[in-house]
Amino acid sequence: MMRLRRATGLAAVLCTAAAIAPACGTDDPVFPPPEETKFEPAAGGVRRILSHEYTRSIALVLGAEASEAAETPKDIAQEGFDAIGATILPPSAEPIEIYERSAEAVAETALNNPATLAATAPCVSAAQATDSCYREVATKVGRLMWRRPLAQEEIDSLVGVATFAADWDPANAFEAAIKYELMALLQSPNFLYITALGQPDEASGHRKLDAYELASRLSFFLLSRTPDAALLDKAEAGELETPEQIRSAAQTMIESSEARLSVELFYDELLRLRFLAETAKNAETFPTWTPELAAAMRQETLLLVEDLVWTRNADIRTLFNADYTYVNPELAAHYGLILPPGSTGFSKVFWREEQHRAGFTSQGAFLAHQSGPLRNSPTKRGKAVLKFILCEDPPPPPNNVVPELPMPPPGGATLRELLDLHMDDPACAPCHAQTDPIGFAFESFDAIGRHRTADEYGFPIDATGAVDGLGEWTNAAELGELLANDSRTGPCFVRGLVRGKLGHTESSGEARAIDALAASFAEGGHSMQSLLVDMAAHALFRYVNEPR
Repeated sequence: MMRLRRATGLAAVLCTAAAIAPACGTDDPVFPPPEETKFEPAAGGVRRILSHEYTRSIALVLGAEASEAAETPKDIAQEGFDAIGATILPPSAEPIEIYERSAEAVAETALNNPATLAATAPCVSAAQATDSCYREVATKVGRLMWRRPLAQEEIDSLVGVATFAADWDPANAFEAAIKYELMALLQSPNFLYITALGQPDEASGHRKLDAYELASRLSFFLLSRTPDAALLDKAEAGELETPEQIRSAAQTMIESSEARLSVELFYDELLRLRFLAETAKNAETFPTWTPELAAAMRQETLLLVEDLVWTRNADIRTLFNADYTYVNPELAAHYGLILPPGSTGFSKVFWREEQHRAGFTSQGAFLAHQSGPLRNSPTKRGKAVLKFILCEDPPPPPNNVVPELPMPPPGGATLRELLDLHMDDPACAPCHAQTDPIGFAFESFDAIGRHRTADEYGFPIDATGAVDGLGEWTNAAELGELLANDSRTGPCFVRGLVRGKLGHTESSGEARAIDALAASFAEGGHSMQSLLVDMAAHALFRYVNEPR
């Protein structure tokens, strides 16, 4: 038994990038025209598969029941995104143990519900312990799991694991053989790591992803799972070589229901919606703050995204100036909105004009998460707008700064007057002069997103503000309009895809490519669907530099 565990274990996870390079040819045609590749791509390399990618890939290859049996380690974000963390953080002992337990549970469940497995490897239906069946599983199932054809020595190694398991448990030879063969496939770095190493490309001077690496990147980018057999067939047939071919494949992929879930996962991360469930509020001050309300706020934002991206294929910047939202009865009462008669679920409603709300930054998902447990934080809200909507990083606070403000404000001062003092302090002004005026636009909403006309101490609200390069406003709706039309908002969505989907922070060398994508994004009316296809077909997506 210990020999089997060593044979199927994860010691190989710590191998070099070269050890998991795809076993395929490198004689690619010279594409694209040199002009498109005049930028400096990000470094190539590998990244660990994310938790939702892991379970969705298992569902594709082994079935929904096997996916439900899976156990995944917690993804650890770096620079705000899980994919960056999965790229730069080395594995610890805990994930390795989790992957081993998960592989056993998944393999056993797949054998108990073998229909999906048998669809790929029909020999499984016969349940006969033969080398030919082990070889079929290694060849066909392995191709899906490892996202490329397996080399002969890899197939032989997997057949060896199956044969050893059958000999070890002759009474259950077939079940033992397939179980441990599947465990070996599932624990291999070829499954757990997504490869983007590329091959030297003389025309561009960069490294070009081979057809199978490109198929993997396409599938994880658009569908958040391993590529299916049809996409791998395209790679094998040389039908993912030109930008036009890639664009056609990407267009087909985004028309699937799986693309909708993948986009939802992206916005869940980009807009920090996934943190709402753990956003703490003082129970005495905010007794209506409940997990159910937080979940409704998350759903509210995702329904707005769905409407803009899929239902209407509209300008995604409307996310920041929409005059409508989606609420259920609990949220409607929270915002003071009236639902259509008979509504029990989520319905589209228009914001009340006197509340001066518009788009995501007026929704509870933003207002509650970007506040403290007891009160609003104009600084936190303003920083979130700069960082996540405009992709501008305010300078860090000086050393030994005391971030906590006295509350209630002394001498009858308002919170705004107290924070305005930061802008008179040379050490604090570089940051607070950017963040606080933006944050004050949302002072008409409390720490859980309810409308108010006075703050918690009875001081009147002043939501006016101005920031150089952004403009002037008198309320949150006017600021939302400025954000929707700011020249930085569109390119920031492009950067978000690079970070959240490709797993790296954009470099200065990629600026030219990102500018080109942002320009085509604007020309296409800021359609998110078009951006996904354009990015997939762009050189930024298909080329890398020397592996990190």
